Amino acid sequence: MTVLATAVVLLAAVVAVHLLFTFGLVARVRELQEHGGAPARHTSVPRPGTVVGPFSVTGVDGVPISEADLDGPVQVGFFQVGCGPCRMLSDALVAAPPEARFVSMVQGDPDAPEATERLVAKLGVLGRVALIGVDDPVLSAFEIVAFPTLLHTHSGVVTASGTRLDDFAQATGAPAKVA
Repeated sequence: MTVLATAVVLLAAVVAVHLLFTFGLVARVRELQEHGGAPARHTSVPRPGTVVGPFSVTGVDGVPISEADLDGPVQVGFFQVGCGPCRMLSDALVAAPPEARFVSMVQGDPDAPEATERLVAKLGVLGRVALIGVDDPVLSAFEIVAFPTLLHTHSGVVTASGTRLDDFAQATGAPAKVA
């Protein structure tokens, strides 16, 4: 009789633990449904719908680049000298250039001018390039906090963002809803 009572108590404990896990799973599924699916992969990149703030930088060609140059579909990449992921992403972009206009913002390294020149030259085949500093206002205008960052914009509004080319599989070039 004690074996039967022990088995019933053990079964009740297993059922209680199972119910706790089930309630936790249901709560998580509801949370994901409220947020439109899976959580964002990259919390360090601007969200689609973000309006690019005012900025002005001088391209390496001496011609200014500002928010007015973001008319229509434009892809903007932010790269940093000495950044391994930036090097891999720039190689992938050069191998398969984007269809939209491309602007590269390169955060140079004063201690490595040759590396800075190489990265600027590599990205120059994609489109316009600007050399920026560590606390350059253009980083605030685009809300950039990590390198590399790729943005697809349409008329100054971010329509897609990420840190890899795969993040742009969904980008259509159509304007996003302004946040």
